[in-house]
Amino acid sequence: MTRLTWFTRKAFTLIELLVVIAIIALVIAILLPALASARSTAQAAVCMTQMRSLGQFTALYADANRERMPRSQHSAFAHRVAPWGYAYFEFITGDSYSSTTSREAWLEVFNSHYRCPLDRRLDRWSYGYNVYYELTQAETLSRTWNRRCTVPFPSSTVLFGELAIGGADHAMAHFWTQFGTPPEIDAQRHGRATGVVFLDGHAASLPFESVFDRVTGINCFNPERAQLGHQ
Repeated sequence: MTRLTWFTRKAFTLIELLVVIAIIALVIAILLPALASARSTAQAAVCMTQMRSLGQFTALYADANRERMPRSQHSAFAHRVAPWGYAYFEFITGDSYSSTTSREAWLEVFNSHYRCPLDRRLDRWSYGYNVYYELTQAETLSRTWNRRCTVPFPSSTVLFGELAIGGADHAMAHFWTQFGTPPEIDAQRHGRATGVVFLDGHAASLPFESVFDRVTGINCFNPERAQLGHQ
């Protein structure tokens, strides 16, 4: 009888179990938003690191090519050069990209350097090269910016922005003003901001309106007008 009473006192009642479960559920509900926020912050930090790397790779490319800027898929094949993502492959791996490069090697570089962790699209370039650096004078309606040394405001001229649509590796920024097309940029990937890297190599998460705004005339993608925007 004594032994049975001891076991009875040690057992949990159904009500006690339900209370414990409810407390655990409440704690999880409280912690989940904080954990999600911390994860997003960490992913945004990784994105900024990747964008700064793109700025560094661009500088290395220009140094090795007499100040010539790289090209994207927009014009690279017509000029018989590799688009920037393939040209930078050597800076990342130490080996040039070629027809013998394995798909696994390419995907490792693509997913670790060219895709933002916050980008939910699959098999798409997260970062778009600013085509102003490869346009002809007829396309810019002013002058060419094919050489890094000719850009007058490198600290406020966008080099790469975060893409929201399409599968290309570039942003047709001149179309935004010439034809009124919507920007291909994801303006809210970092909450209410987007990641950009400038020609001088610094990256920042900024409201898109601080680098492009039709109303105020801000256009940090156009090297000729970049001084009016982000400083």
